[in-house]
Amino acid sequence: MRSIRGRVAAICFVAAALVCAVALIGWVLDVPILFSPLPGFAAAWPPALAANLILAATLIAVGVPGAIARRRVASIGIGVALVASLLLALSLFTNNGGSPISCLLIMLLGASTVILFRNEREGAPIAALVAALVISFALLMLAGQLLATEVRGGTVQPWHIPILTNIAELLLGVGLLMTATDQALGDDRPNGGEQWPMPLRAVPALMVAPALVLAADLIFFSDRDFPETTEIWGMLANTLIVGSVLLWAIARLTRQRSKLRIFAATLDAQPIVMIDSAGRITHWSRGCTALFGFSADEAIGQIKAELLRTRPADGAEEEELAVDASGIHRQRRLVETARDGRAVQVLETEQQVDDRDRGTVTVLSVTDLGPLLSAQSATAESDDRLSLAAQAHKIGIFEWNIASGKLTWFADTEPLLGLPSGTLSDYATWQEAMLPEDRALLAKRLEAAVWSRAEQISFFYRLRLPDGSVRAIEGSARCFYDEAGALTRTVGVNIDVTDRVQQTTQLAAREAQMRSILETVPSAMLVIDIHGRILSFSPAAERLFGHTANDVIGSNVSLLMNDEYGLRHDSFLDRYLRTGERRIIGRPRILTALHANGREFPIELHVGEAVYEDNRVFTGFITDLSERLRSEERLEQLSSELTQIGRINAMGELAAALAHEINQPLSAIANHIATAEVILENEQISDPLHERLFGQLRATRAQALRAGEIIRRLRDFVARRDIDLRVEPVEAAIREASALVLVGTQRLDVSIVYDLAPEAPFMLADKIQIQQVLVNLMRNALEALRATAADQRTIRVATRKLEGDRIEFAVSDNGPGLAKPILDQMFLPFNSTKGAGSMGIGLLICRRIIEAHGGKISAQNNDQGGATFRFTVSGIERPLGED
Repeated sequence: MRSIRGRVAAICFVAAALVCAVALIGWVLDVPILFSPLPGFAAAWPPALAANLILAATLIAVGVPGAIARRRVASIGIGVALVASLLLALSLFTNNGGSPISCLLIMLLGASTVILFRNEREGAPIAALVAALVISFALLMLAGQLLATEVRGGTVQPWHIPILTNIAELLLGVGLLMTATDQALGDDRPNGGEQWPMPLRAVPALMVAPALVLAADLIFFSDRDFPETTEIWGMLANTLIVGSVLLWAIARLTRQRSKLRIFAATLDAQPIVMIDSAGRITHWSRGCTALFGFSADEAIGQIKAELLRTRPADGAEEEELAVDASGIHRQRRLVETARDGRAVQVLETEQQVDDRDRGTVTVLSVTDLGPLLSAQSATAESDDRLSLAAQAHKIGIFEWNIASGKLTWFADTEPLLGLPSGTLSDYATWQEAMLPEDRALLAKRLEAAVWSRAEQISFFYRLRLPDGSVRAIEGSARCFYDEAGALTRTVGVNIDVTDRVQQTTQLAAREAQMRSILETVPSAMLVIDIHGRILSFSPAAERLFGHTANDVIGSNVSLLMNDEYGLRHDSFLDRYLRTGERRIIGRPRILTALHANGREFPIELHVGEAVYEDNRVFTGFITDLSERLRSEERLEQLSSELTQIGRINAMGELAAALAHEINQPLSAIANHIATAEVILENEQISDPLHERLFGQLRATRAQALRAGEIIRRLRDFVARRDIDLRVEPVEAAIREASALVLVGTQRLDVSIVYDLAPEAPFMLADKIQIQQVLVNLMRNALEALRATAADQRTIRVATRKLEGDRIEFAVSDNGPGLAKPILDQMFLPFNSTKGAGSMGIGLLICRRIIEAHGGKISAQNNDQGGATFRFTVSGIERPLGED
């Protein structure tokens, strides 16, 4: 809502705009009466009219909400002032009909507008003074031109202003003066009302009083001449002086009254009660109304203790604060009841005041303790939460005073670092508890922080506890400095990160161990992404493929494959990413790889998948199968050779057995033929047939003797065959025999357990024959395990050292064991547990081999099931020729 001064100013601005607009229309339409209404007076100058019209329109627009920004008004005022200065120069140096005084007044009006609207609070008094000068000039010129006879005679030509321009500038000056004084004295309105106090309403008139006096002199004393130039300048100086004094005095008064109003409003906003000697309320502030809900009309005249049902707070005692000339001050904690029945806990300060009119008055200042109690409760809860958080994370909160060196631990958080309370009471004890190397590092960091005046410092150190253990501590602190840049205190936290440091150390050790394993593991390892690009290439992979890691990282993995697999690898990978069907991942696969030199070689590939965050990679472990395939070929060849040797040995044993069994019938045949010859010889029969038969008998006996000699020689050959005794490693012989037994995938469902005596490392034996015995016994064990579940089939091969440098070999199984009849005849020829398909001479051969080595072989059933075969050979401490 616009004030009265604002409405007067708007009327002046509109009137000035109308005067300028009418005069300009007269110029355009060539109607002299419109731009020169009084005969004999100069006509208004169009450029001056236009400048006044622009300024008037701008000031009118300020009063329209949203029409123009107040900052923009200042810019337009600057433009008008610049145009007026240009017009002033034209009127002074050219004969163009313009008035220099009019142009000067327009320039002053523009300056007043700029000052007022660029800084309303501080600029308003200056703008008012400038507007008063314009009014004084315009008023004096108007009075002189209309009423002084000397004007008509042309004696005031130097101060000449066209009458319409003069009226417009006078109206603009009045409007700006009203606006500026309203803005400058706005704070002095009572209770923010619209009306000024009566003395202040005359301020605008008092500011132009010197011009009014001089104008009145011209009007009422017309016989006088127009004032001299010195009088006019004196009038202007008086205007400035009077206006400045008035504005200064009023501004000071305004500030004092404003402070008093603010102070009174502030006091009234506080809960303050005044009571008389009977306890009746004589004053009730707005703060009491807000606190207790009773209005002033309801409270005044009531006894305070009855109205508020006052009672002392629990555990509260009256406290006498001070006794001085102004009276006794007391302070009490009370519980009072608000209008809505709510209990309000307050702190009441009582003061006795002597008043000449009312006598002794008691002023009660009431402070609501509710927010304080809530804040205390919240602080206690916050402290509890802080303590719990500090306990959960082992955080010690400290403050270090640099000057005293004192170290304070908040909320007794020192024990959270593993220290008894009071252990680290100052910086010296804190340093003493640190490890020396960390102490020096922390000192350097602190020195660097102070040098750079860093607001925060982070640190890490290790603390040695009284029990000798070491804790890792990490923390940070806020640094505070004085004006000279010296560190005064720090506030920060210490966090026990021992567990994290240990985990980090263990993780680093595991990473180093894993890196060492990956660098030394014989299997090659590489990692690829979902596009088949190689991300990692281990040293074993470099040795296997002949490429360096730098050469292949970033390339497609197909460069390590031959054409058969390389061309299809990306399609395999795309299919898996699309369908999720696993055909290779988690399953071993035999492939053909490509060496850097173009050589192809067989590999076994194991692929694993890892997904972390949004990334997916595939890890491949690659084993070169070339050596294994060659070893399998050698084992197959060795197996064939051993089988052939076994067959030869079997044939020899068979020949020995046949020689033993056939020799007796042949001897009997020879004896019977000899008897027949004796009988025939005694008969003395002379018959060709008799002679012929006798000859046949002699021939038959000769052939029988010849057959017996052949069998004897064969038996002697078998019995006297030599064995190739050499020093052989026991473990190597056993493992080679096991490999021969397990050749073929059908044997992979059996576990072989070795229990070899370290004190019996070498034997003196024929390695091939001993391996033949082991192969035979283990193959028999495999046959015995056919009825046992596949995941429970176990063969145990053990050795132990006996007395007399003998070594005992034991081959055990967990099969069904041996039947008693078979166990008694185990090593006899043609005795077998394998059925009709077996010749039953395998164990006989084993017995002959062991006996040829000077040992013994035996068999027995185990208590837990299965059977054990044992045999002995000669042992030796170390290979021959070894020192």
